[in-house]
Amino acid sequence: MKIVSYQLPIAMNALLQIANMMRGRDVLTPGFDSKNADVYDPLTYLIQKDTHDTNTRLVVDRNLLTRWVMLGRSCQITDELRIAAATLAFCQCCGILTEPNIALYEVAAESGNEAANYEEAVFRAVDNANPCIWAEIALGHSCSASASLDKAENLSPRKHIDFTTPLKVWRRNYVLALKVAALALVGGRSQILAEKLFDWMYSQYVFLAPATILALCYFSPNGPKKGLFKQIRSSDRERALAGIRNATWDLTLVHEWLKMVDGQRTSNTLNLLGSLDRKLHTVARSIITFTESDEVVKARGRELFETLWGTEASTRLYVKIRKYYQDADNPSRVANRTNDQPSIDTLIVRGEQEIREWHPVDNV
Repeated sequence: MKIVSYQLPIAMNALLQIANMMRGRDVLTPGFDSKNADVYDPLTYLIQKDTHDTNTRLVVDRNLLTRWVMLGRSCQITDELRIAAATLAFCQCCGILTEPNIALYEVAAESGNEAANYEEAVFRAVDNANPCIWAEIALGHSCSASASLDKAENLSPRKHIDFTTPLKVWRRNYVLALKVAALALVGGRSQILAEKLFDWMYSQYVFLAPATILALCYFSPNGPKKGLFKQIRSSDRERALAGIRNATWDLTLVHEWLKMVDGQRTSNTLNLLGSLDRKLHTVARSIITFTESDEVVKARGRELFETLWGTEASTRLYVKIRKYYQDADNPSRVANRTNDQPSIDTLIVRGEQEIREWHPVDNV
């Protein structure tokens, strides 16, 4: 087998054990057709690089970044940390570049720029460490990386990056997340809520595929609703807003990953999404089936609607959203009237006000 021609930093049987750990935890979502290429097979990336000089990039969310940073400190090794170590070792052995950029912006938004730069420095140290360290931890042969790494508290940023710069894509997704949350708080039949959101997106805003899929999952009677918006009905309305912002970071990560997927043919780069959050993978995998145009993918999109909503409701919703997408360039839409659009700031203020004005005592 050609496998012997690859010089790997760890034994192949250890790497395959690590790959099976990741498969069991379902850590990766590929931006390519995984029916013809196993996302957890190291050869998928090694042969692609060797034969076509194809790079692979893993875009990660904050929960994976946080665990990688924890691995750089002295901490008790948990099962989740072993999976994080396995993912890191897998990437290093397969030549997969890890990209935590959006996660670092999220850190800065919650904890400040200094914290984000510190986590960036720790991540780089962890990412550049010997893969054997992470393989040993992943497989339970070691319970600490601290002896092999510089102490995290002694690390300093390579360069000071301003991770507090507002991201336009996050702000646009935040407006939509606020609208989804506001409709959910009002309540009513789930299908009607979904239709109201689609009507609003068409007439008053824009279509952003991640937020569309989030709404389909959240309003669906069969979707992974739990945990998508944390503390949305809290008596502390600022906590409710914090939960919506948290969901917006997930949307933004998926949005940026999707942009990379769209350009991967011209860039000769495969793009993976890495997370320990199953709900995030649900949204990411659903969006791939929804945004393409060929007949096979259209059928998958239809199947997604039916899974979430059942045949009757899905037919009505699918027809409506497809019609809106096809008519997206209609000049009557606010989104296409450049001189007649409220600013993103205005829409955010309105959306946050709706969330703040809802109180549990008034909606018993």
